[in-house]
Amino acid sequence: MSPAMTDPFPRRAPQEVIARLAHHLWPQGAPYGGPERDGRALYMIVDAARDPGLYPGLLAREEETEMRALYQGDTASDLAEVAPYLVQLPRGSAVADWLVGEGWGRGWGVLLQADGDIDAVRRHLRKFTIVNDGKGTTYLFRFYDPVVLGSFLPISDAAQRAALFGPGIRFLVEDAGADALVLFEAVDGDLRRVEVPLGAVAGADPAAAR
Repeated sequence: MSPAMTDPFPRRAPQEVIARLAHHLWPQGAPYGGPERDGRALYMIVDAARDPGLYPGLLAREEETEMRALYQGDTASDLAEVAPYLVQLPRGSAVADWLVGEGWGRGWGVLLQADGDIDAVRRHLRKFTIVNDGKGTTYLFRFYDPVVLGSFLPISDAAQRAALFGPGIRFLVEDAGADALVLFEAVDGDLRRVEVPLGAVAGADPAAAR
């Protein structure tokens, strides 16, 4: 089914939301860490199937930052235009401005912070692109879709969380209204969920943030 037929992320977020989001993603003393504060690098798993402009946009920017396809071999070649890509998002980079500034509110992918370099993170994430349901059936696991990940993590068991999170990984997704950044991390085997509001401040006109 085409994403446009069931798209829960129909719009780009307003600039004031993007500004608050950037403050949390690349913090200077903000409460949830970031690459400059705790050593974690910021990445985005970009779902090229979400928008026909994503794959050519990534190709045009591939010299600006580190990026890797999560598929490999014939699958990477055959599905290049709709594959997931791991992209590093340095503070102030043009590719970060594009993917976060244009993509937030449109379900372009999932953000994550990780201790490892891009190749180590890719090796870890590749293990989950194809999964087995326990009955012998294999299927693509679209964990890089914010709706899929946001629905899966709250019902995941401890073993699934231990496998998915890996060393130093936090997942950050947009909520369906793009008005909050939702942080997921594993803490002593349990799932920690923190929702960071990005919409209008208290007492402001809610319509002003839309």
